Amino acid sequence: MKSFSSDENLSVKTVANSNKQLVVGTVISDQETPTFETVRIKLKAGQDLKPGTLVRVPVMRNEQTILIGRIRSAYECNPNERVESVGVRDALKIPKMHPTEEHSTRIFRLAEADLIEEIFNREFVENGEKKIKTETRAPQNLPNSGADVFIADVNEIVQTLGLEQDENQGLFIGETTSGTISKIILKRQSIQRHFFICGTTGSGKSYAMGVITEELVQKHKLPVVFIDTQDEYSELVKKLGGVVVEPGKDFSIRISSLTESELLDLLPEAMKKSPLQCDIVAKAFGELQTKLTNEDMAKFTLDDVLAKIPEVSAELTAKEGDIRRVIDAVQRRLGTLAKLKIFGHGVADWRKFLYPCVTINCKKLTSSQLQSVATAVLRELQNLRLRNHIPPYVAVIDEAHLFVPEGTSSPCKQIIREGVRIGRHHGICMVLLTQSPVDIDKSTIRQCNTRLVFALEPDQLDAIKGVKADATDEMLRALPKMPQGTCLLSGTYESVKHTIPVRIRKRNTEDSEGGKTPNIFEEMQEKWIKIIEELKTEGGE
Repeated sequence: MKSFSSDENLSVKTVANSNKQLVVGTVISDQETPTFETVRIKLKAGQDLKPGTLVRVPVMRNEQTILIGRIRSAYECNPNERVESVGVRDALKIPKMHPTEEHSTRIFRLAEADLIEEIFNREFVENGEKKIKTETRAPQNLPNSGADVFIADVNEIVQTLGLEQDENQGLFIGETTSGTISKIILKRQSIQRHFFICGTTGSGKSYAMGVITEELVQKHKLPVVFIDTQDEYSELVKKLGGVVVEPGKDFSIRISSLTESELLDLLPEAMKKSPLQCDIVAKAFGELQTKLTNEDMAKFTLDDVLAKIPEVSAELTAKEGDIRRVIDAVQRRLGTLAKLKIFGHGVADWRKFLYPCVTINCKKLTSSQLQSVATAVLRELQNLRLRNHIPPYVAVIDEAHLFVPEGTSSPCKQIIREGVRIGRHHGICMVLLTQSPVDIDKSTIRQCNTRLVFALEPDQLDAIKGVKADATDEMLRALPKMPQGTCLLSGTYESVKHTIPVRIRKRNTEDSEGGKTPNIFEEMQEKWIKIIEELKTEGGE
């Protein structure tokens, strides 16, 4: 139950008795409604309500409360336009003679709304003084048939959705798309329970991530690190005063940051087929990890693991004559990890590296290299944070379906699952982005309590039904045609109490968009046609 002090919000009695608000409709009674869940509204002539609009229905029963409904759908009844009537007019060339809705007793529009919240006043005594708090709860009063219906105001929208009121204390990401235009300001603590953002290419998910980053970095000084698969965020990070780095070129990771299973996942496929070779690597790595845990050594590198192989091979190889061959095979195959150049002596001080933000540009990496980099970076950051060596941070995983795929394993899956499961207790915040929610692990995204769903292809809709919160089927069916930059914002009771369409605000950092689609026609005209014609001329000579 959410409380608001009466000096910051209109009391229920004041709102319920207000006659200054424009009435948009009237609650009607039929065989099915009104109920505690649904209300049907005859719209006033000239008044329109879009899907997702929040409306207010004052209740006058034993207590005065306000029911908040969210428009689900609507239809028009016009007997004058039935197919038979239209057919007669067309055949006889008769013009329309019936009155408009405003003057008709037969034409009407009926909207249906889901009742999602009830606002009421609770009286209490504090220090001998009688006070009133405005609180919210699930609907407990039946709507009055014949009650006037109004558009919900800003205060009611904030209370209903469980949003932050102060822009400086929250994450201002956009505004409502219909009804009373209200700023959508998420509670800043919501980032600690992780975000999930999905949408087809060009729908606006990366742009929205940029808006969220502005809020985190500029307003709340929280470091953000991007695992950037397509170089989407380099311009943004530079504009915000951060750095863009390439793995193996600008930084390296200590192999000691990995777990044993993560190291084994990164081994060449040929090596994974040999249980003996995997056992040798696991034992060598495990013994070095034990020394690290016992503080017998400060760190170890890939070279240290390679140096340990002869000793362990001698212990595990059954035939003495095979020892040399096994050592050579293990060192040669394990040594291929050195070609990644990601493993080395590590970053000297991640605190300087992280703040205010950093993007790890992985665009030039192969799929296997990408897995290695993401696993190593996320594991090292988590280890450092658990030991309180670095500040809290937000890890943004682009193309997350590549790292936590549905139904199959990947080297990076374990560390991301750990991040969303235990992260909020340790100041590790995760944001997962994908254009293909059907391919991402569902148990992982269910633990992301705030979700921004942009336009999706129809075949992707079933994949988000497990995380749709209270989004209606009508909302989901509208997703394929969702305008660019608009999303369904949903979550849990602790983040966003009810699903609402949101238009993402404009970024404050100008010219910060990455991943723009190149103008291939302009490139052909300005560069390639001339080159190709010159080559043809040379060939003719």
